[in-house]
Amino acid sequence: MIDDQSLARSMKALAHPRRAMIFRLLAQDPGAGRGFRRLADRTRLRDSSLAHHLREMERGGLLRRHRRGAEVVFSLSVTELTQALAIALRLGEASRSSGPQRAA
Repeated sequence: MIDDQSLARSMKALAHPRRAMIFRLLAQDPGAGRGFRRLADRTRLRDSSLAHHLREMERGGLLRRHRRGAEVVFSLSVTELTQALAIALRLGEASRSSGPQRAA
């Protein structure tokens, strides 16, 4: 179970609209990860801004980085928190795409 300090640090790292957008992109395929260039293209953030947000998310325990050849790839850290957030995100998107539900 995640301790209170780690939970607070992770929530703080996610508490920015641009970081939420990055998290959402990475949560689409959590195991694959995305390269810096691809994230920059998808988010349309300046390199310096994207690097800052990725660094904050990494400090918060939400991301990990590794090299794939010459490319730096970012992926979600596999923790209880990121797994729960990714599931919640998918459920929220599924419920929005299916439209309002009516009681029987």
